[in-house]
Amino acid sequence: MTQRKKTTYALKPLLRAIKGMGKDRSELERLSEAAWTFTHCVLWNDVQFSSKEIRAAQRKIDEFLQLSKTPRQSFQSFCQRIVLARFHMLYSCRESLPLPSAWLDRANVEGFGGTKQPYAEIKALRESLPGYQRELKALGEAVLEFSEDPIGRNYRYWSSYFKDKHEGDYLRLFQSFAITHLYTA
Repeated sequence: MTQRKKTTYALKPLLRAIKGMGKDRSELERLSEAAWTFTHCVLWNDVQFSSKEIRAAQRKIDEFLQLSKTPRQSFQSFCQRIVLARFHMLYSCRESLPLPSAWLDRANVEGFGGTKQPYAEIKALRESLPGYQRELKALGEAVLEFSEDPIGRNYRYWSSYFKDKHEGDYLRLFQSFAITHLYTA
């Protein structure tokens, strides 16, 4: 009987790491999670959603953030649009909103899609009047900064900023986000 010689083959890996991709993706994930936390605090603070609904809502946020070459800037505009929606809802005496996954759809003109035009008008006015709606813009910056570096110094700075400007609504929104961000992340 002749024995066959065993041949071993070395398998080459099929997956390759792409330098820098993990960092970009994790930044988007962090921004998306912070955007969801902010949205939940501002629009649905008293509602508990299933993990399935939260994931679906975060996918809508991911879609929005990925449209831009500068996700951090998109995050800030996203936050401003969420606040505009809140004030619209309060002043129009609207009592309820659909599920976040439906409301956050960019095509939903009764939801997030409906904030595009008012936000564009504010941006246009800011070109002529740089201080126009400054605190709205500052809230987006505060949420971004605190989500990236949630330390007492940032919390105190932004809380003092909104207090000094007599912006109680923005102060409460920031504080609600900060506490939720710290204890649910």
